[in-house]
Amino acid sequence: MKTYYIKKVDKPRIRKVKIEKDRCEIYIKKDKDISKIIKKFQIEGINYVVLDKKLKQNKNFINALYANDIRVFDGRWLIKYLNIEILEYIVNKANFNKEETEIAITTDEISDFSIETIKILSKQYKKLTVVTSHIEKLRKIEKEIYDKEGIMIIISNNIKKSLVKPKIILNIDFNKEKLNKYKINETAIIVNLEGDMKIENKRFNGININDYEVQIGREEIIWREDKEEFQNKDLLESAVYVRDTYNNIRKNIKKYKVEIKELFGLNGKIERFS
Repeated sequence: MKTYYIKKVDKPRIRKVKIEKDRCEIYIKKDKDISKIIKKFQIEGINYVVLDKKLKQNKNFINALYANDIRVFDGRWLIKYLNIEILEYIVNKANFNKEETEIAITTDEISDFSIETIKILSKQYKKLTVVTSHIEKLRKIEKEIYDKEGIMIIISNNIKKSLVKPKIILNIDFNKEKLNKYKINETAIIVNLEGDMKIENKRFNGININDYEVQIGREEIIWREDKEEFQNKDLLESAVYVRDTYNNIRKNIKKYKVEIKELFGLNGKIERFS
């Protein structure tokens, strides 16, 4: 798997697409240029890309990449494996008492990822609710956590009550339509692992986190001459992306001493302590 690092140039250098090793410069003046660039990518076998900060603002180009099955490393895969660090960051920034903080996980995909996340968070947060449409599928995990750790978790799908109390909601895979069916704590901090999410309740004045940035203790994993033109999270994701178990991926990422630098969302930005 070869990844190409795509940069937007303001003036074309002879052609609209210039490829040199893993670097690619493109010139987009009109939307019709996009189809020509995509065709060139297909001819060159470019299937995995990281976009510079300028190109990440071009929704039409991004949509065209997705439509043609070109993988864009944008931090969405990585955020799943940094959810522990993100929650820790929020707790510290908001000065919450970790043991007293009520937290909820929303998920309908009962996978290795969701199960391991539930197990880890049940040990760290004593008041954990898992909101799911598949309650029976999680009864075994509920019993296992209680038998091994003596910890009780709540599994619920009560639209009116499940998300009213939690201060933090880790939304693993609920889409916009489903999440908005629930009555939500009006001051909650919501972390969306799947991307953009908007809470339609006009009374909601919490922070709805849809994006983030990281800093890396061992920068050799992402270092390149033009590094500053890209987001760290995108470079890191392209470097560590692999299909493996949750725990193996977590171990690999932790080697690079990754920390959360900023969290961004609707109604505010949570920044790092000074």
